[in-house]
Amino acid sequence: MSLDRHVPDAEFAAAPAGARVRLATLVSAVLVLFGAVAVAFMMLRDPHVPRPMLAIVGVIPCSAIITWWTARIRRYRLAGDELLVELPFRTVKIPLAGLTSVAQDREAMRRAWKVYGNGGLGAYSGRFRNKRLGPFRAFLTDADHAVVLRWPDRCLVISPGQDYTFVETVRKRTGLAR
Repeated sequence: MSLDRHVPDAEFAAAPAGARVRLATLVSAVLVLFGAVAVAFMMLRDPHVPRPMLAIVGVIPCSAIITWWTARIRRYRLAGDELLVELPFRTVKIPLAGLTSVAQDREAMRRAWKVYGNGGLGAYSGRFRNKRLGPFRAFLTDADHAVVLRWPDRCLVISPGQDYTFVETVRKRTGLAR
């Protein structure tokens, strides 16, 4: 397989947050806010706690918001011979060399176990494992738009908003057959 240098670079928005990501984000927000309010209430009832210490309770919700914001996937780009996954403070570069297949797969995250990473606060990102794919890396916001990229030694799951167009563009760029 050789990469077609004549295919222009392409940009794909991340799929809108799917139901599971929205639910995980909502549950996390409710738990964090409930916990912060409960701790603040207990601190207010204790006369020995200095009032400036209440500011520390605000750190918890702020850190959850920062975690959510930094976990969001902004977009995917195909540039040269790489797939770029753009997050707010970093870009993950994934070489396309050696790619053996690319396909839409709505069932990619089915029964996936998180090995390391973020399991739904803003996105699914990190390392996962399931029976069908084995170990894989994921950067996705909606499992219904999942695209699986396979190499001989690894697997990646992403969720571009225009999943069909993304698959066709990667196939054209890498010379993969349908």
